[in-house]
This record gives sequence, structure tokens and C-alpha cells, in this order.
Amino acid sequence: MTFPSPCTWIDGRAEQSRTDDGASLRDPNTGAELAPSRSSSSEQIDRAVGATAGAHADGRWSSLGAERRAPFLRALADGLDARADEIARLDAINSGVPISVTRLFASSNGDTVRSAADRALALGDAAALPADGRDVRIHRVPWGPAALLMPWNAPSAMAVKKLGFALAAGASAVMKPSPASPWSALLVAEAAAEAGIPDGVVNLVLGGAEAGSRLVEDERIAAISMTGSTPTGRAIAAAAAPRFAKLRLELGSNNPAIVLPDADVEVTAKALAGGAMKLSGQWCEAPRRVLASRAVRDRLVEGLRAELATLRIGSSLDDTTTLGPVAFEGRRQQLTAQRDVLAARGATIVETGLTPDEGFFFPPTLAVGEAVEPDSEIFGPLLTIEAFDEAEDAVRRANSGQVGLAGYVFSEDIDEAGALGARLVAGEVKVNGTSVLDMSPHSAQSFFGSSGIGGHGDAELLEFFLGKRIVGTDAPGLPL
Repeated sequence: MTFPSPCTWIDGRAEQSRTDDGASLRDPNTGAELAPSRSSSSEQIDRAVGATAGAHADGRWSSLGAERRAPFLRALADGLDARADEIARLDAINSGVPISVTRLFASSNGDTVRSAADRALALGDAAALPADGRDVRIHRVPWGPAALLMPWNAPSAMAVKKLGFALAAGASAVMKPSPASPWSALLVAEAAAEAGIPDGVVNLVLGGAEAGSRLVEDERIAAISMTGSTPTGRAIAAAAAPRFAKLRLELGSNNPAIVLPDADVEVTAKALAGGAMKLSGQWCEAPRRVLASRAVRDRLVEGLRAELATLRIGSSLDDTTTLGPVAFEGRRQQLTAQRDVLAARGATIVETGLTPDEGFFFPPTLAVGEAVEPDSEIFGPLLTIEAFDEAEDAVRRANSGQVGLAGYVFSEDIDEAGALGARLVAGEVKVNGTSVLDMSPHSAQSFFGSSGIGGHGDAELLEFFLGKRIVGTDAPGLPL
């Protein structure tokens, strides 16, 4: 099995990343070393940002307008389609997510870029405004060079989403994938070059926290879109604040699920188990903390135990696997530490299923207690369950701690569930379900609290990369 060379892409060309990390990329299914890890040097990062800034300054991409950019984006989409199988395989190895899921992501990457192009065309570059017959127009222009920092749990999907919408907006960009999952981003950069996108518009650097800091601290970067941990988001916000760089940060959240006393326990257990274990439990909007009515809590625990027992735990490259390993050893160690802290605080730990002896597997786990609020975001196949007596108390507790991305409510009374869900501090609340996909083509959600800055939604993502500029003939004779 071969893997992409750990290249840095600058000005349309790939070159060897110059820094030896002294680390390795490993197979999460076995722990075996697959390839050495390399990072871009500080000099390479500087040149990558310089190429991005140069492309913005001379307008080689932004001045084309949405209509002339669209054919390049469609060529990029076709290139991603052609690479879908390889991307799916690489993502399954880099993230531990079962290949049946990474295939779904990889097969939709091309359509993500096509959708971005279509939205930019529909929005347009400029439009006339009502102004008593005077020529007044609103122009939508990219802020400037963008830094795109991707997570390791959905590597290609996040890279394509960020890059596709940045390009559709006319922005030049530097991508930085997670050091744990660099491979599919390299194929995305390759596809961009093959599509004929002008040199300097798409650049890519490799590395961890040091490379990320150099990138976001660079004065030439005008907009930053990052998906990742809350501590990293705070560091980025602090670095960007002095120059007021535009920020879109999707961070962590222990998403609550409230189970009311009239909920269908069997249906609820199935939905919660499915939601909590998606992407090997590594999904930012997964239910993390269940608050169940005392009347149904014990039955729900048994239902969850039964559902988790049906999972097929195995290699992320096996088509029949429904729960793979977590992405890397450090992730497993952190989950183990969180589980042990919860146990020390009185939670009963319920582990289900047999995991392989090798690899980075963490068993599907329930932590059951009276009050089980984790200190930090849980990101893996670990779900906490606690009891409540009154709905008011459930809402209060659901809105405590690290929350803001998503929430869930389960009840046979849809109206009551919806009313309660509207009180949760979350950008999206689903009733009686835990699907990954949006509930409506027009869905949009904000990142509340410590879960980030900005929000989800294709229209919002396109707008993030664009500033508005009004140009026109001033009104004569105004008093001020």
C-alpha cells in the first residue's frame, strides 16, 4: 500500500516538506508505522503565505468573477470525483472512521464544490441597490488571503468544504491539514493544480501546532477558518485579535440529549447509540451527555447496552465494520483518562463489545451516574447518562459546561419536545433523531458559547469569505 508523499504545495508546485517531525503516521487498526511524518519549514510556510497574498494582490483569481471561476471549480470537482476511492481509503486510515462512511464523504466532495460554485453564481459579484435613480451598487469581494485549518476526524470533507467555498468566493487560500490526517488534503491540492486553478491560489502546508501558529499569526492572512479543539480555537482567536482577522471557528461541545418520561425507549436507545458512535464516536455534533427522566433512565441504559452490543468493531478498512478505532494513540489515552475520572467521581462504567488487542480501539462505553458532567469535551465512543426529576432541572444542566453546537430531545409529544429544544444553548437541536445531515436545505446554525465563532450553513460559509463594499453616486443636498 502506497501513500502520498508529504509535500508542501507552493505557487502551484509540490516540493518536499523540509522538517523531519521525528514521528510517524500509524495505522489505527494495528498501531503499525506506515510512513514518516514531515512538516513544512518556517521558510516554506512564509513562501506559501506569500504566494497566497500575491495571488490576492494581483487579482488573478478574484478578478475573474464568479462566472469565469465556475469552470475551474467544476474541473476541481471532477478531479475529486476521480480520486474518490483513494481519498476514502486514506481517510479511513488517517481517522479510524469506517470506510463505508468515508466513501460517503469522498463521493460527495465533488458535489460540495459544484454547490459552492452554484451559490456564488446565484449570489453574484455585484448588484444594484435602490437609490432614487442613482447608480449605487453592492460589491462582494474576498477579504483577502485565507488560512484553512482542518481536523482529523473528517479530513477530506472539511478540506473540500472550506477550500471549495473560499475559492467560490474568490479567495486565495493556504490549507493546513491535521498532522494526524494529511493524506487526502494532498490529493485535494493535486486536484486543484490539475484543474488549472492559477498558481498561488491554492497552497498547502504541513505540520502541527507550531506550523498552525505561524500561519494564523502572519499579518498577511485576512481570514481564518478552523475546525478543531477549543484550546486551539482560543489560541487562534488571541493571535488574530490584534489585526482583527475574520474568524470562523468550529470548536468543541458536549452536546446534551434530554430524554423525557414519555419517550419511546427502544427508538431513543437506537438513535442515541447510532449518534454517539458515528465516525467512531469522533463527530463534533454527536450526543455526548444524556439526561434521562428517572422514570426511564434504567431502561434506557439497558437499551443502549443492547444497541452497542450489535456494533461490529473492527478495521476501518473492512466494509462490514460499524465502529472502527479512534484516530491515534493520544486520542485513546485521553478517552481512557476521561473515563477513569468519571469512574472516580462515582459513575458506573459499562463497556460493551470486544476490541482487538492491537490498534487504537476504545470500547463503546457508558458512564452512568446521578450527575456526570465531563470537565472537557468527550470525543470518542464514550457516552454519559444521568437522571433528572424535573424538566427544568434537565434544561439547566443541559446548558451547563462546554456546550453550544448541538442538542437533542426525545419525546412522543413533538410540540413539547420542540419547545424544550428551543431553550437549549445550541445551534441545532434535533427531536427524536441524531442524523449527521441537516434537517432542511435551508438550515443554518450559529456556534453558541465556547463552541466557536460563526456557524454552519452553506450560505453563511460563502458569506464568511466575502466582505461587502458599496460604491455609487452620493445623494445631493442631504442635510448631513
